[in-house]
Amino acid sequence: MKAQYQSHILRKILFIALCVIFVLIAIVVSINIGAYEISFTDVYKTIIDHILGVEFEPYSKEWYDDEIVWNTRMPRISFAILAGIGLAISGATMQSIMKNPLAEPYTTGVSSGAYFGVAISMVLGFTMLPVLSGAEAFIFALVPVAVILIILPRSNNSVATIILIGTALSYMFNAFTTLILVSTDADTLANVYRWQVGSFANVHWDDVYVVAAAVIIGTIIIYLLSNRLNIMMMGDQSAQSLGVNVKTLRLACMVIMAIMVAAIVTFSGIIGFIGLICPHIVRLIIGSDNRFVIPAGCAFGAAFLLFADTLSKWLSGLDSVPVGAVCSLIGAPLFLMLLMTNRRQIWR
Repeated sequence: MKAQYQSHILRKILFIALCVIFVLIAIVVSINIGAYEISFTDVYKTIIDHILGVEFEPYSKEWYDDEIVWNTRMPRISFAILAGIGLAISGATMQSIMKNPLAEPYTTGVSSGAYFGVAISMVLGFTMLPVLSGAEAFIFALVPVAVILIILPRSNNSVATIILIGTALSYMFNAFTTLILVSTDADTLANVYRWQVGSFANVHWDDVYVVAAAVIIGTIIIYLLSNRLNIMMMGDQSAQSLGVNVKTLRLACMVIMAIMVAAIVTFSGIIGFIGLICPHIVRLIIGSDNRFVIPAGCAFGAAFLLFADTLSKWLSGLDSVPVGAVCSLIGAPLFLMLLMTNRRQIWR
């Protein structure tokens, strides 16, 4: 029995390690792909020179190489990894606290609120915080969660209520956004659409720092709550009988997820699929124990999204292929294959 348990744990650790290795390989490949051609050796020579503090003559080839590698490709790679971690962890947590396989980070209406914020910013020129780019998307992304936190204590605090409120708010924000967009010009409409389909093309280091703070802190807190999330998957009544404050834990997790997801979509747009399917794939492979699902989700989400973004850059150096579409094209067949070949029940 002990040997069987150790083998079970080893399988989970091995999966996490393989995902981390895949992330490292994807970084090596991704940093060499882009619209501006830089040879393989020049890329790593540029990295080494930058670390050593070598200064290049302005507007020389070496200077341009340094700008492309360190201020375009590296922020994009870092952001893709952080976004993959944040969305996958948010999806896994959302499915655990709601015990619903269809739950995802956008269930509460975060993406619809952010979409509305982007629309009023681009179309109406509305600016809430001039010193902070994308503040409108971030603030309006948190509005649906704030509404849920206000309404939920006055209702029956059920999971169904959360989903219904999130659905209603999503429809409402989408309706407002549509009313705003029907009166705008084609160029502005195209800019809003580019944000909606999701892209890492315009990500900078300042954006990475903001998202890193939200994702790292949020992931640590969620991991510390992993045992309680396991108990919550048994049902609200069972969790309460075991000493878990279900209402407080659910609301706390929703706030943490909302902040992580709002930070991500503010700078990248709406990246679908990751938060919905990645947790399922992880559970199909290693089981439903959140103590392992959370770190495995971090590694798998980062690996998957970075690979999708690398493929997106390879297909089109001008970023005409949205990373969200690539995620769905790769992930949906993969998930269907896993479902057909692995009949193990993942929601026990």
